[in-house]
Amino acid sequence: MIASTDIIAIGDLHKPHGVKGEMSATLDAADGIEPAELRCVVLMVDGIPVPFFIESARRRGTAAWLIKLQGVDDDGEAATLANHEIYALRDDLPPELTDDTDGMYLSDLVGFAVLDADGDQAVGTIDDIDDSTANTLLIIRRPDGSRALLPYSDELLRGFDPEARTLTLAVPAGVLDINS
Repeated sequence: MIASTDIIAIGDLHKPHGVKGEMSATLDAADGIEPAELRCVVLMVDGIPVPFFIESARRRGTAAWLIKLQGVDDDGEAATLANHEIYALRDDLPPELTDDTDGMYLSDLVGFAVLDADGDQAVGTIDDIDDSTANTLLIIRRPDGSRALLPYSDELLRGFDPEARTLTLAVPAGVLDINS
C-alpha cells in the first residue's frame, strides 16, 4: 500500500484528449519533471492512492503534457480521472524537488510540534498531512487528545526548526475553534 508520506504532488490531470484515453495534464514546470522518468504516477481514487503506469507522454508546451495511462483506453475512462491531482513516488524524484522546508518534503513534518506564532503556544503535533486538494491541511493532535484541521501555506509559516522538530505558524483566528 502507498502511504501519503510516500508521494508528492507534481501536477494535475485535465480533460480527455481524443478518444483513445489520452489526457491533458500540467506538471510543475519549474521542477522539470519528465513523465517517462517516473515508474508510475499516483492518483487519489475514492481517497485511496492508486498507481498508474504511463504508457506514453508527449510534451504540449512548457508545462503541458498529453499522457496516456496503461489500462485507460477510451475517453470515457479518461473522463473518470479528469481533474485529479497527479502525485509521484518520492523515491522517483530528485532530492531538489522538495518543499521549501530546509530540503524536506511536507510529509516529513509528521510528528513535528506546531506552535502558534502569536505567543509561541503549542497547538499540537502533526499527525498527518492532507494535500489531496488545492488547500493543504495539517491534521493536528491537540494537547487534549482531540484532532484539528489546520490550513497550511507558506504565507502562514513564521518559523521552522528541524532540530527541535517545531513548525511555527500564524494560526488564523478562530480556525481551531471550528474543529472543536
